Amino acid sequence: MVLRDAGSVPNFSPPAPPASGRGELTRMLHFELVTPEKLLRSEEVHMVVVPGTEGDFGVLEGHAPFMSTIRDGALRIHRTEKGEPETLTIRGGFAEVTPNGLTILAEHAA
Repeated sequence: MVLRDAGSVPNFSPPAPPASGRGELTRMLHFELVTPEKLLRSEEVHMVVVPGTEGDFGVLEGHAPFMSTIRDGALRIHRTEKGEPETLTIRGGFAEVTPNGLTILAEHAA
């Protein structure tokens, strides 16, 4: 039998408790919506569905870097995984996904 002194045992922090109760962590996406006039939104959300010129696309935390032009349409902001989305009408602009999150540069948003 080998005995170790307390100083030789690695100090591990316990894992963070799951956020959803199903054994998985909820990862949030940092989302910003900007128009020429001002920054309209800067918040953590579950997912955003963007009306891209090549079709709608959804962005979750961890999405690969991506850039797209935006067509006029509905931007759907999902604050939680199962919640109803908030819909904003946007006109023109660009969407950029980076490791820091999603930024929408819209010509107009209402």
